[in-house]
Amino acid sequence: MFDRNDLLRNGKLRNVRFAKQGNDSVRTNDIKATDYTSSDHDPSHQYDPNAVGNAHFQTLGGQKKISSRAAVFPEVSFSHISLPATVFDWKREGPTAKMATMTFQLHGHVEISTQDNKILRRNPGVFLIPPDTGDVVFKTTAPANELIGVSLSSRLFATILPDYKTYSMMGQSSKLDVVSLQPLLAFVVSACNLNNPHSQMVDTLETVADGVARSLLIACFGQGMSVMPLIERVRKYVSENYTDPTLSVTKTAEHENVSVRTVQLALQEADTNFTSLVRRARTEAALELRKSQPSLTLVEIGDRCGFGSVSSLRRALKVYEEVKSSGVDPE
Repeated sequence: MFDRNDLLRNGKLRNVRFAKQGNDSVRTNDIKATDYTSSDHDPSHQYDPNAVGNAHFQTLGGQKKISSRAAVFPEVSFSHISLPATVFDWKREGPTAKMATMTFQLHGHVEISTQDNKILRRNPGVFLIPPDTGDVVFKTTAPANELIGVSLSSRLFATILPDYKTYSMMGQSSKLDVVSLQPLLAFVVSACNLNNPHSQMVDTLETVADGVARSLLIACFGQGMSVMPLIERVRKYVSENYTDPTLSVTKTAEHENVSVRTVQLALQEADTNFTSLVRRARTEAALELRKSQPSLTLVEIGDRCGFGSVSSLRRALKVYEEVKSSGVDPE
């Protein structure tokens, strides 16, 4: 939930606790670290207050103590937080703005809001802050509150829930099977409480952490959504945009919020390539136009289907017919 990029680097685990004594209006930079350990820092390393630099506490009630423990991997991070009745702003800037974060209310009561109202909710006490959501306000109202945060990179989130916006079609009052989530949440807590694990354990935990984050996201917000594999999403995007003369693998990757290399690997696994997908979509559209509107010229058909020239249209039609007549998929 906090932006810890300066200290919580990829593939490392960190455990941090914070405590504050003073008035009710504080900033996180005033919070003193009472305990700080890490897997690759000298124990005498001085605490850097920027570890929670994007959180601004408006109020900090009761005992004025916050305990936060975290496990951070390249694409997934976990946090386990205990805090009193509190109001704080989370400034989602830079890399933080691109993350998707789920928050689980284990004990107490939490309310989460944003100006753009993008937060998704499931009862009891589960929230999803999607990528590119604005600043977030957290308000915990019980004397003692316990929360779990699970953050995913925008790339990983997009591969799991590409159509998360359709969640609005579900009844947000629908209740979760909390019991089924308990083993997954128990792993999150355990990972956050590890101290100085060796590198081999970190590598193993990274794989498991990705799977746990994926399972939690689908269990909480995947119902009623189209969890479509990337290759199928690429095919769908091409089929809907083949008339665009600037259609490219880069443009497709940007739309899917993944890297060009990720798209290329998905195409490779499907034994095809981007050029073939686009050519097939345009060729089949051209064949359909020629059949449904025989009065159209090749120039008109080519323009409507995204071909750059009549010669490229003719060549594509010829190849398509030859390959299809041989009994092989034209793609």
